[in-house]
Amino acid sequence: MKDGGNNMLSKEEMIRKDNEYIVRGWGKVGEPMYLVEGKGPMVKDIDGKEYLDCSSGLFSNNAGHCHPKIVQAIKDQAEKLIQPSMRHSNIPAVELAEKLAQIAPGDLKKVIFTTGGGETTEMALKLARGYTGKWEIIALRNAFHGLGFGSIALTSGAKYKKDFGPVMPGVVRAPHAYCYRCPFKYPECDLWCADEIGRIAEDKGLSASHNGQIGSVIIEPIQGSGGIVPPEGWLTRVREICDKYGLLLIVDEIQTGFGRTGKMFACDHEKVVPDILATSKNVGGSLPAGAVITTEKLIDDFNPGTTPTLAGNAVACAAGLALINTLIEEKLVENAAAMGKRLTEGILNMSTSKYVGQVRYKGLMGSIEFVLDKKTKEPMPKKDVNWILGRLAEEGILTSASGPCGNSFRVQPTLDINKDQIDMIVNTFDKILREYDK
Repeated sequence: MKDGGNNMLSKEEMIRKDNEYIVRGWGKVGEPMYLVEGKGPMVKDIDGKEYLDCSSGLFSNNAGHCHPKIVQAIKDQAEKLIQPSMRHSNIPAVELAEKLAQIAPGDLKKVIFTTGGGETTEMALKLARGYTGKWEIIALRNAFHGLGFGSIALTSGAKYKKDFGPVMPGVVRAPHAYCYRCPFKYPECDLWCADEIGRIAEDKGLSASHNGQIGSVIIEPIQGSGGIVPPEGWLTRVREICDKYGLLLIVDEIQTGFGRTGKMFACDHEKVVPDILATSKNVGGSLPAGAVITTEKLIDDFNPGTTPTLAGNAVACAAGLALINTLIEEKLVENAAAMGKRLTEGILNMSTSKYVGQVRYKGLMGSIEFVLDKKTKEPMPKKDVNWILGRLAEEGILTSASGPCGNSFRVQPTLDINKDQIDMIVNTFDKILREYDK
């Protein structure tokens, strides 16, 4: 690896420089692992070892790493115009906004460009407050909506906030649809967690109270932390509750959007149309970008104040447009649906499936929750989870684990993955769990 001149850097020198200069949320150095190439679902490290990337660049490479159509779109646009001001606009931004309006659910057609997920959440929050005139919002347990000073308040979990308080007031916390560990025993509960949102709106909730200023609800149709997939009908029920109580529904599709769930957006599975759709990760075809998509009614009197400097970047918009066209032309959305089913069936049929508490997927969005005992649902300990993650990396598979118990493996590869690669994931898990069993 070359430094700023023409000298080659050793891996050890890269680690030293990384420790000296870079700050990240996962410790001093990533794995440590330095990736230098990517193609489709595969990446290669500085030592030349190949890995199947089941984190998809933190789920922002839905069409695969360095897809040639996206790379070509980036090259073509970079030779013309890279960064104009959105005061003046640019052709890729207009074309991408039109395409987003075409693929978004229902009457969502007005696009506010941002530069990333947290910023998208902040903009959605401003829009909701501005329209309703109310400063309280219902968010769910285990939610992740970003780490800015507005979005971090919506994000659940003390670990994100303990050193930065007080965070933005006005967030009212409702239960999430974690059916595997539901205290009310789904399906007998009849979606108690969704109905609790309505009870909170009436100020009769068991889980939270408020100040009479609730104007909106924000949810992930599938929670990214732990890959928690709500049961069928949950999203529809939440939409009905919002309509009943006059609340805006913000759906955060930052992770679930652009084909990952086997539909273009997760909302499409139940034909639910939110009032505000928050998107990012794949909006810029793997380049930094995001977008809030909403209705003409909500945007009519809204003034965001200004536009983020790099929002609507011409190269990112060209890449995002190429990504959407690639998803459609190469049927990667349909492939995500098929490969998600194959992954689920494969994991459930492993010889070591006694450790599988639950496999929950829509398309390639979800997770595998490992337990020590299926009957008691005792979570696999964190030290064991970390051992498995390490062995997976040794065997050429990169993934992560998260969730309320920290034992849910987020196996979410790029959407161009094939059957053989899915089977490789399953067989590798089975092999490692057999080692663990001994």
